[in-house]
Amino acid sequence: MTDSKENDMPETDAPMLQSRDIDSLTLADESPCVTIYVPTTPVSNYREENRILYKDQVKKVGEALDQREMDKYERDALLEKLESVGANEEFWTHQQYGLAVFASPKRFTVRRMMTSPVEAQGIVAESFHLRPALRAASNWMSYQILCVSVQEVALYDANQDAVVEVDLHSDVPRGMGDALGKPDTSPNRKDSESAGSNSTDLKNYFKEVDKAIREYHGNTNRPLVLAAVAEHQGLYREVSEHPNLLENGLDHDPFEAIRQSNLGEQAWKVAERATRDNIEQIIERYHERTAHKEGVNALEDVAYSATIGQIDTLLIDETARVEGTVDSNGAIEYGAAGDGQTDDVLDKIAEFVIASDGDVKFVPGNLMPTDTGVAAVLRYAMQPEA
Repeated sequence: MTDSKENDMPETDAPMLQSRDIDSLTLADESPCVTIYVPTTPVSNYREENRILYKDQVKKVGEALDQREMDKYERDALLEKLESVGANEEFWTHQQYGLAVFASPKRFTVRRMMTSPVEAQGIVAESFHLRPALRAASNWMSYQILCVSVQEVALYDANQDAVVEVDLHSDVPRGMGDALGKPDTSPNRKDSESAGSNSTDLKNYFKEVDKAIREYHGNTNRPLVLAAVAEHQGLYREVSEHPNLLENGLDHDPFEAIRQSNLGEQAWKVAERATRDNIEQIIERYHERTAHKEGVNALEDVAYSATIGQIDTLLIDETARVEGTVDSNGAIEYGAAGDGQTDDVLDKIAEFVIASDGDVKFVPGNLMPTDTGVAAVLRYAMQPEA
């Protein structure tokens, strides 16, 4: 595998981190893998602080690479990639609340993050350190907002603090005309919404949108808030087969809320109860399954279950870290505490769960049903020891 155009570093911006980035990074089989996380801010006054913090991590990575037995050309090439990030000053004006950089001899991925990593980190290991990225994509407060009007379609990743637009797959309709192959001749939005409400095509349009969102952006168990005018809410739900679509939505023009920069504030009022209910339901299911030997919390048992694809849902304490790694047989090899240059056992477990289509949620410690840092709902019971 070689660097792809998709992973090339833009001169002034970087794409937002998405679940598919993590899926790709978990497949990395090359070494060394360099991971850098830096908390950033969209406030332009802090551009220089963001830049300095990133450079400090590049220096730390360089020192770690010096301690490895590796080809000097390969080492210099890695550092050159890392040093190219943010070379254009405008890059630092397009930040959100975190920056993630992943570099290896075969790949180079730079992404903005919707949430901030706990601290700046520069790690060199045998695989990418995905914990902050996993947490950002699997945070218990994460949800999505689907904005639909007759003329427009948009999807947003969101949590309590931020809302970030998702790059829609090219096959997702961008409006009713696009979905049904009919030109939109309405003179303005209000006329278009009124006409669409009375159109026999409207139901088919919503079916096409729902199908495309499920097919291309449905690899998540996050709640989905529908944002559409009131007269479209019931009809969309009538045809929708999306398993995570919430019963309640935002029943007014979402694109007006986007223009007024308050979409997230309005959507969180709907999503907050749903995200908490989701975690409470998982915890209740964990307790029920434990009675039937289909729930485990011992780290060694969870690690083994993850490697054989046995875990359906995994809860992880968002602040816990266990230095070390997990091999393909589920055995844990613990590292030196706090050395910052080894993998995280919890990271590796989460990666195995994701690879087997399981669900991972990072939650606050006070919500965890166990004191081990992990709790797993299994697809089938643990086998008794011989």
